[in-house]
Amino acid sequence: MPQKRQDPLPGDLTATLKAVSRTIYFSFKVLPPDIRLPMALAYLLCRAMDTIVDSSGADPGEKKKFLDLLAGIGPGFDPAAGAAAAAAFLPGVKHKGERALLGSMGDVFARALSLEEADLADLGKVAAGVASGMRMDLALFDGGSARAPRALPDDDALLRYCDFIGGKPGVFWTALYMRRLRAAFPETSGLPSEADGGMIGSALQVTNILKDAAADLALGRCYFPAADLASRGLSPADLGDPEAMRRLRPVVDKWIAWAVDQLDICEAFVSSIPKSELGMRAAVIWPVYWAMDTLLEVSKSNILDPHARPRISKRRVYSTIASTPPLLLSNTAFTRGYRFRRETLIVSISGTGVQP
Repeated sequence: MPQKRQDPLPGDLTATLKAVSRTIYFSFKVLPPDIRLPMALAYLLCRAMDTIVDSSGADPGEKKKFLDLLAGIGPGFDPAAGAAAAAAFLPGVKHKGERALLGSMGDVFARALSLEEADLADLGKVAAGVASGMRMDLALFDGGSARAPRALPDDDALLRYCDFIGGKPGVFWTALYMRRLRAAFPETSGLPSEADGGMIGSALQVTNILKDAAADLALGRCYFPAADLASRGLSPADLGDPEAMRRLRPVVDKWIAWAVDQLDICEAFVSSIPKSELGMRAAVIWPVYWAMDTLLEVSKSNILDPHARPRISKRRVYSTIASTPPLLLSNTAFTRGYRFRRETLIVSISGTGVQP
């Protein structure tokens, strides 16, 4: 059996990850060393693109140039030029962790370019995919404001956006796992597919959109399709009033149901990861459970109220981690926990008649 590769995650990258993520950092800590570095680098590249698109004061054209630059990461990429391009956006970034991220991009680029050829090629694909989603942000929401937000036109646009931003990272994650940890084993036919990883990633992105609705509206971005809003007699500008939540609720529940429908693949996905690969199982179980818990908070909250942002507590995060051991060794235990969350969520949204 070929010896597994060990790619340690440097302390500086670990600190940066912790500074720019709330829960995903825990998943990185338990990932097998064989995939920890490329996974972390992919996340930091995507997070840097998100930070720059959200930065204030910079011209949208300059932001697009940066996205185009990162979308082309691969052989011949100049890490020094990339670092200089990222640093140019620092004046418009206030978050301490995001500033540290942009300041470390030279190191991130250099480490990415040192990856094996197949890993770097997949890294380029996920960067290109996420960059395409970010270009949608710049094109569709240009000129939007808190008083007059711009909206995505229809369901197809939202699904395409989520595929770029969440689905492509899910495909990358699955491909990396299959190549680095499972390729040497003959029993790979029943293991996760890239399409399944993409479904989970897209569902996680819809979850983020729902919980961050008020913050995005304050930036002039409405991710709820205009067609959905019109069906409820709403315009994007109406969502600036938290009182509009009553009419928006069926739209929110529709997308909660869609996310759950995608997440249902997780039962087969987790079951296909061998119980000997405990870190990999935890790295899937935690985000799925936390997404379901977040969706439950969304179902009970006024997501248009900027003071009522739905999010799970640190206590809930840590209690999930503490209850993990049985889930790692029993597919039945994981499924029981997932289905309990699913049924609780269905009950919560059943008042609108929208169910997964």
